Amino acid sequence: MERKSILRRAADAFDIPADVGGGILHIEISGRQEVFVENHKGILMLSEEEVEISSGRGTVTVFGTKLSVLAMNTEEVRISGEIESIRFGE
Repeated sequence: MERKSILRRAADAFDIPADVGGGILHIEISGRQEVFVENHKGILMLSEEEVEISSGRGTVTVFGTKLSVLAMNTEEVRISGEIESIRFGE
C-alpha cells in the first residue's frame, strides 16, 4: 500500500487535517503582503513579479510586484511583496 494513502487514511481516522498527516500543500495568506507555503517541492521560477512553486502534484504561482523570498527550507517558503493573485496549475 502506498505511504501517502496510509497517512491520509490515518489523518481521516483521527480527524487530523490532511495537510498535517499527508504532506499536502498548505498555504497561508496574510493580507496582500505575505504568502506562506508548507510542504512544497521547490521553487521553479522566481522574479519580482512571479514566484512559481512545485507542489509535487502541480504548481502554485504567486503574482504581484516587489516579490521576494523571505525564508525557505526543505518544507517551507515565505514570500513577501504586493500580492495580486495566486494560481494553481497542473
